[in-house]
Amino acid sequence: MNKFHRAIVFVFLIIATGESISAQQFAGKKPATDKVTSQLENIDAIRAEYKKINSLKLTIQHFKYQDLPCVDEGVTNYFMEGSNVRKITEKFIKGDGYSATEFYFKDGKFIFALEVIVGGPAMGPETKTEYRYYAKDDKALRQLEGDKIVAADSKFTDALTRGYQLIKARTAKDFKKAICIF
Repeated sequence: MNKFHRAIVFVFLIIATGESISAQQFAGKKPATDKVTSQLENIDAIRAEYKKINSLKLTIQHFKYQDLPCVDEGVTNYFMEGSNVRKITEKFIKGDGYSATEFYFKDGKFIFALEVIVGGPAMGPETKTEYRYYAKDDKALRQLEGDKIVAADSKFTDALTRGYQLIKARTAKDFKKAICIF
């Protein structure tokens, strides 16, 4: 059906039903407000899962490492529900700074990460930056830097990749491969 015929059908539908419909609805697309609502619902579901995970009694597996080529020392904790990793905490020191990241998983899929990076020059002021990454089906829903929503970028991809690499490192006990990939 060409554009002219679509326009005639569109006008006819408006006149015949006495209702207005948007061009997006006519084309079978969801309006942008539906997409935003869906995104907010997904983020609310992730927040609920975050609270649930942190309230569960989970088994902890603890791994320490030091003198890796990319970090001075660090620790990774796996919070297990049965054989499923639900949360990973990772803390490591590198030079004059440190990083602490929490990764959250639902049904084996990355859903959220909270990353805090603290550092600065040895003789200067310390800086602290916090990032939050929300994901659904391994795609970015939202990324925050501090309290500001920012466009998802390579930091999101790095967090997603690192979360999955840490899951692999647990069974392989190879933290160098998981942590020194960046």
